Amino acid sequence: MADDLDDLLDEVESKFCCSTSASKQSSYVSKQMDQMCTNLKDKQQSRKKELHMRMKRAEHENDDIDAMLQEILDDDDDVYQPISTHEPISAKTSTSDSCSQTMLKKCCPVFLGGSSVLHGIGTSISQRACDRLRCTSCDFSVLMFEDHEWDSSCNYLFFRNNMPDYHKLKGKLKKRKGGCAYACQCSWHSALSLSDLREQQQLKWVCGKHKA
Repeated sequence: MADDLDDLLDEVESKFCCSTSASKQSSYVSKQMDQMCTNLKDKQQSRKKELHMRMKRAEHENDDIDAMLQEILDDDDDVYQPISTHEPISAKTSTSDSCSQTMLKKCCPVFLGGSSVLHGIGTSISQRACDRLRCTSCDFSVLMFEDHEWDSSCNYLFFRNNMPDYHKLKGKLKKRKGGCAYACQCSWHSALSLSDLREQQQLKWVCGKHKA
């Protein structure tokens, strides 16, 4: 009987101890597996971060390289930009010639005169009647009718309404040998001999320039 009890206790102890040991071993293994999974995840995250940082660094370096290349190309364009030595000399010459040909000169002083007075560029030495007069008031060119003079009945409205139609103006023109009738849209004057325009202060006429 005692032997049977001992055998039973040994069997229970054996089973209990083995079960406890297996349970402890299983718990240890589970903890080790959890730790390994955690470490693996941490390594994966660390690798992902490192890879992300490398990609960013590579992009930044590529941008820097592109910027450096563009700067080098820009510098090359500045250095090697072709300079044309074939300037249009003939064009410049022709332009200069045309400028000299179309150079304009003004009378100084401006003279008025009858048909017997020479016309052209007037100066204090070469006294010529200006034939390029222009009015600064009405902005009309001044017309000249040689060997004529204006009738004393002329008025502002007559010239205002009829300039520059000769067929309408001739109704107030009278023949005068050696005379010259001047008129714009707002003023008129009859001259027989050479006279300085400055003496006729009512006339707002200036020299419209002559081709030299």
